Amino acid sequence: MLPTYPLCGSRLSYDILIDVMKYHLPLLLLFAAVVNRLDAQATPSPTAGETIAPGSVTMSGRVVAEGTGRPLAYSTVRLVQLGREKFTDQAGAFTYFAVAPGKYDLRVRQVGYVPHDTTIEVKANVPVTLSITMSRIATALDEVRVVAPPRLCLVPDDFGAVPDSELAIVLGEARKTAEREQLLRNWYPFEYKIAQAHDTYDVDTKRHRLQYDTVIFRSDDSWRYRRGKVVSNDRSKLFGDIRLMRLPTLTDLADRNFLTNHCFKYSGVVDQNGVRSHRIDFLPDSLLIAPDVEGSIFMDSATYKIRRAEFRLTRGGTVRPPIVGMEVTTIYREILPNVALFDEIRSIQPLITEGGSRIESHETQRLLSFRFLITSPPGVTGHKWIAVGSTTADSLANLDSLRSGRRPSSGPKQDQAPRSPGSPPANPHSDVPAIADLHKDPKHLM
Repeated sequence: MLPTYPLCGSRLSYDILIDVMKYHLPLLLLFAAVVNRLDAQATPSPTAGETIAPGSVTMSGRVVAEGTGRPLAYSTVRLVQLGREKFTDQAGAFTYFAVAPGKYDLRVRQVGYVPHDTTIEVKANVPVTLSITMSRIATALDEVRVVAPPRLCLVPDDFGAVPDSELAIVLGEARKTAEREQLLRNWYPFEYKIAQAHDTYDVDTKRHRLQYDTVIFRSDDSWRYRRGKVVSNDRSKLFGDIRLMRLPTLTDLADRNFLTNHCFKYSGVVDQNGVRSHRIDFLPDSLLIAPDVEGSIFMDSATYKIRRAEFRLTRGGTVRPPIVGMEVTTIYREILPNVALFDEIRSIQPLITEGGSRIESHETQRLLSFRFLITSPPGVTGHKWIAVGSTTADSLANLDSLRSGRRPSSGPKQDQAPRSPGSPPANPHSDVPAIADLHKDPKHLM
């Protein structure tokens, strides 16, 4: 969990949690928890001593775009009956070893492309080679405008389906993005460094209380959304009684429990900082009286890549002391082709202390760097820290562009130190020093 920050004059301090685990957990425990999944994901060549079904073969294939034949790097390929899922490499290729004879359902997904499902029959001692061509999703949604009567807010069924064609397409792409991040976290565990800035602003005295830190988190947390359980009480050795707020993240869009406890509405194409974006709004079950979340998701209208998400705590007045006005905004960046991770998380919460002071709590978390711990995804070598904004990071995010000859997105031209944590959370009341100016202790820097 993230460190907690006590608020002046308040008995409870508040903390926003993202789906992470602390760095100091023993590496041995990490290995024990993920080794079975890693073995399935890596699907290494069989070695002596392994039990292999008679007639088992190698299944390989390549995923390309219709019309151009361009390799679709980082498509997800899943053999349903085996429970194996992986990314394709930069050439759009994938391989499964030791596949026993029988029929298998193969699911291939890529953001912005129509899902590809097929059944493969594997015969004994006959290797399987596949060529999979995927077609892009039509861009007609760019012209959709929301007009009266307003669209209904629809609850997905157990399979994630909704009776609204536009919503079905955009929500389906959002789920693909969530599933890709989930695959990355589960099969390729990594740790990442973030810079935290906490600003407690006293509205009456116009004074700021600033706290900064650089911390390391792990990706393979087991916490999942539970209906009405986003707020809980806990106790901290440092701050005593605290209240934990676990706000859902991108991966929850791939979770059936989260989807079936919220309704979703497609709100058309909107402008997000000059980028045309599909907007999806969601609300918790209207019968729920406990705190939960509502919010909006924004996806690039041309590529369906997720750019931004907004979460707001609902029914915060049902707990004591009440929680009102909690808002969290997450900005995403690609760390691998069509694989998003948060770039920046900003939160704001107005508070009133026991003494009657009006307080605004602002917090910003910025991604600094990341590294893979055991098995690296295709195109990534070694386990070194990769600084966000460096040439290495930009090259990874554009692996598919570099191979196909397309011009990658602009970025720094040379490897550099991790970016500065930047300025603290935006506050309209006062200018405050940048985090970089206050981080004097070199151990906080990467």
